[in-house]
Amino acid sequence: MTTEYINLSAQDETSGITEGKMKWSVFRNLKREDKKRKVKEDHLPDKVEIGEERLNRHTNDALKLDPKKLKSSFHQKKYAAKRKLIEEGIEKNARAEILNVEEEGFMETDNGECSYNVTQLEIVQNVDIASAAKCFGLTLPQFGPYRIDYSSNGRFLAMGGRKGHVAALDWQTKKLLFETNVLEKVNDVQFLHTETMMAVAQKNYSYIYDSTGTELHCLKNLHAVERLAFLPHHFLLVGSTRKSYIHWLDVSVGKIVTSTMTRAGPLDVMTVNPANAIIHTGHHNGTISLWSPNVKEPLIRMLAHHSTLRGIAVDDSGKYMYSTAVDQKLRVWDLRTHRQLYSYSLPFGLSEVTVSQKGLVACGIGNTVQVFNDVSHGICSQPYLVHKPGGNVSNLEFVPYEDVLGVGHGGGVASMLVPGAGEANVDALRNNPYETKKQRREREVKQLLDKIAPELISLDPNEINRVNTEALEEEIEKKKSVLWVKAPQIEFTPRHKMKGKGGGVNAARVKQIVTGEKRFKANKERGNVEKEVFGKVDKVEEPKTVLDRFKKKK
Repeated sequence: MTTEYINLSAQDETSGITEGKMKWSVFRNLKREDKKRKVKEDHLPDKVEIGEERLNRHTNDALKLDPKKLKSSFHQKKYAAKRKLIEEGIEKNARAEILNVEEEGFMETDNGECSYNVTQLEIVQNVDIASAAKCFGLTLPQFGPYRIDYSSNGRFLAMGGRKGHVAALDWQTKKLLFETNVLEKVNDVQFLHTETMMAVAQKNYSYIYDSTGTELHCLKNLHAVERLAFLPHHFLLVGSTRKSYIHWLDVSVGKIVTSTMTRAGPLDVMTVNPANAIIHTGHHNGTISLWSPNVKEPLIRMLAHHSTLRGIAVDDSGKYMYSTAVDQKLRVWDLRTHRQLYSYSLPFGLSEVTVSQKGLVACGIGNTVQVFNDVSHGICSQPYLVHKPGGNVSNLEFVPYEDVLGVGHGGGVASMLVPGAGEANVDALRNNPYETKKQRREREVKQLLDKIAPELISLDPNEINRVNTEALEEEIEKKKSVLWVKAPQIEFTPRHKMKGKGGGVNAARVKQIVTGEKRFKANKERGNVEKEVFGKVDKVEEPKTVLDRFKKKK
């Protein structure tokens, strides 16, 4: 057997240099070509370019400050460092907005088909497993009708039956938090700032329970309450009673902020405007009243219907209000002008109404639920969805950040799918559906630190950002008056001392010292006011000479 040897030779054809060391200029040119080639080949860059329009949506007035106008170089450097952080935050917000799903997914049908003919069973059969699990029903005919409420993050459900059944659960995982029977009538249920505390309006008093069903407080001040509402930014629990009272209770300190007598009969129709925290109540004479804890009279009283009100709802923007009454009318109101925009005629039995985050309006009509789209634009001609939950509708609530509508009825509680109803972009810093126990505790502390005083509740939520020009003008006029008002005469009498302790010379010296101090203080205040009003006047100083003492004083 013979062994063959193969000789291999290699030649560098990329450069013209076969022997010796490579020159630095050639090596540098090669590196530049490699960089250019990498840039061209990189079809997945690390940072996506952001347009100016997207950046301008997140800019604030802090960037308009001119650093040259700051009083010292130290503050200029300090603001320059702060400006970099602001610019980085703006860029991060704009970059995170790219991931937002800005288009809601409404259900579309083929030509000639109506969406209200699509049943919940057909929707469940054509969606994913996670969405299909959100459509369910709880049959509890012996304790109904039911009132329901969802937590601010949309994860937990509280329900209360008229005959005393109270329960809370994680409706997505179907995990029961607690279940009890209070053995008396239940009018309404309401979550507070967290899912660990819920308020229940019972026959005589209102109670607060924790997530295990333990009674924490008995609110005897909230007597005979028909409806409950909670203001998360103010930590106020609002209750309307059958004796025509509205109570505002501060849950952070456990005291009544104010109570108002409306003199309008039982208040069984109430809602809250999430934009400005104003309470809306509906009355039997067809009027709607707007209430604030700072005023004993209604801010606005408007005649909405010619019959008894059955339901009121306000959207998240605070621009539109929806009202229903016994006259079978659904009316849309513009809260900026307090005028009616549109009116719709619906079948007999119209009662409850609610609005979703995307503007879908759901109405309870007898034992059916009808959902409408584009109601505030006046182009709605037919229902979007129709569903029969299994009993007369007593309460409707859209789930935040979900395409789900909760229905409380005479036979229990139902959950129906409504495509396009919820906001798809969840702000986890405010409402996080997946928050842990530690995150929930931190959120509670931040909410308490950011608590807004009840005195700031008004029709215009931007009023807090405005300058009180009247008080400012009064302060300016008061300062100006110091310039032309004659200074008061300083009167001081030294304390009389016993014989031998002090004579007339000492008393005169003390009087001179005290009057001099008061005169110096008054002159200093006058000088400060002159600088604020007239500004600093630069005086031209002449050179001093020995003969200046012979000049006449001006």
